[in-house]
Amino acid sequence: MSSSEETMKKRPSRLRFNVGFLLESIRGTTRTVELDYPAIDVTPDVLLEPLQGQIVFTRTSEGIYVSGELHSTMPADCVRCLEATRVAITFTFDDIFYYPFYTAPEGEPAVKESGIIDLAPLVRELSLIAAPMQPLCRPDCQGLCMECGQNLNEADCGCEADDIDPRLAKLKELL
Repeated sequence: MSSSEETMKKRPSRLRFNVGFLLESIRGTTRTVELDYPAIDVTPDVLLEPLQGQIVFTRTSEGIYVSGELHSTMPADCVRCLEATRVAITFTFDDIFYYPFYTAPEGEPAVKESGIIDLAPLVRELSLIAAPMQPLCRPDCQGLCMECGQNLNEADCGCEADDIDPRLAKLKELL
């Protein structure tokens, strides 16, 4: 186990919420939580800076209904120029955390007897899904030169643009 994984196991998640008071409340009782973290390590492989938004916890007959919308940015590499960048992500979620935990269907989240809900796994999953498949450092990124590898956003490389298919190069010699 790496040292960062050990640190994550020792340090409790900042996305753990005590909803024990809601379990004793009547159905329909809600609690709204505003999040404004400057940076948060959801897991060793996902860093969100900042994490902002709102989460609503609602008592239902089946357990606790959790809904919300979160906004953040996460690190990525531009697919055109390979420079490190940050991409904005927004994701919404709505899940039921079953209570008591033994009534939860197989694979569904549940509230343990302690009354704690840890949203870190859900936030990690949704942030990875919300991340763009092909992140760009900026919309007009010119990428790298295919001949010499120069980052065309920084300077022109001076390579000649040769649009001739190599299989037809012999025909070019005839001209």
